[in-house]
Amino acid sequence: MSTLINTPGFLERLSRIELKKHNQKKKIIRLLYLKGALPISEVINYMELSAPKIQALLDELSGEGMIELKGPGTSKGGRRPNLYGLKDNAFFILAIDIGRQSTRISVFNNNNESITGVKFFPLKLENKIKVIDQIYQFARVVCNESGIDSEKIVGVGIAMPGLVDVEKSINYTYLNFNRPLRNIFEDKFEKPVAIINDAQAKAAAEFRFGQAIGKKNVLVLHIGTGLGTGLILNGRPYFGSKGFSGEFSHIPMVDKGYLCDCGKRGCLETIASGMALTRSVKSSLKKGEQSLILQMVDNDYKKINHKIIVDAALNGDQFAINHITELGYKLGMGIAILVQILNPELIILGGRIAEAKEYLTIPIEQALFKYTFPNIREDMNIVVSKLGDKANLLGSVINVMENVFES
Repeated sequence: MSTLINTPGFLERLSRIELKKHNQKKKIIRLLYLKGALPISEVINYMELSAPKIQALLDELSGEGMIELKGPGTSKGGRRPNLYGLKDNAFFILAIDIGRQSTRISVFNNNNESITGVKFFPLKLENKIKVIDQIYQFARVVCNESGIDSEKIVGVGIAMPGLVDVEKSINYTYLNFNRPLRNIFEDKFEKPVAIINDAQAKAAAEFRFGQAIGKKNVLVLHIGTGLGTGLILNGRPYFGSKGFSGEFSHIPMVDKGYLCDCGKRGCLETIASGMALTRSVKSSLKKGEQSLILQMVDNDYKKINHKIIVDAALNGDQFAINHITELGYKLGMGIAILVQILNPELIILGGRIAEAKEYLTIPIEQALFKYTFPNIREDMNIVVSKLGDKANLLGSVINVMENVFES
């Protein structure tokens, strides 16, 4: 019986004893994925099973090609223990990052290595079933070209913007139909599917494998086309009662401001996001201001986006730098509200605009200096994510391991 098989139909055919053993082996795989190679003593402590039982489970997993001995570990006074770890390329997870204007897909192995690289697919996120069909077809192409045995793909992780109910796997903002979105995708892929909000995916990636390791209270901000926030509170990712935590971008900031995608006016996202930056830059350029940006897009205003603007700033264009600085200060005013309420020790900035680095972080710090109490911001650090554009994808992989392999 392969531990890779997770389809509901398969599980329903197992006896109670077989199902119990199957789930025990999945928990061991999940443990070794999250913690790395471990001695049998630590596996016993986590599973709370006897040593003979754990040894039997490890032997079965070894026979299935899932785990292997990784050599001796560190001695704590006696004999150096053997370490058990996941075998390289024992299994794979299909990761999908659905954005508002494009979708990115990659296949990761159990070492969190992108086997296929990140594949980009331009696709406007609309509430139409054809969008799901297009994502599925694109994913099939990526998987087929990878040459990976489809049976070794154990699940599909999806990160996307919007109000995502993690338990029900319903996105109330995008792709909201008469069935849970997870079920629709599972019918397509015939694999277990786990769906998470994109900012929360980024927070999960930082918590497990990024700069939030060992931290207790962290804000993880994604600043791309839109604006999202993931929270780590009291040493754990925080989702809220329905999974809707972090909708920080829709706090009101400007009376009678620009219309937001949520239907309200003057939300933070309308003044401190990629969309807001692009709108501001286009408006200034049309008034006759000069910038490297126009050369970069061959004077075609339709090609201007926040990615181009960041590139211009990194190439020393003062016009672009000024606009990113202005955005950073406005964003800092919003972040100040969260800092006053949550008192985080660390703020991690991710997304394309975060690649502007000090052009963004310095004005944020200036706003926090003005709008927060000194004692609250004392010892708090602001850093740019080191996970880069793979953070959302990696977070969706973690979500599969956290949910599919735990259930």
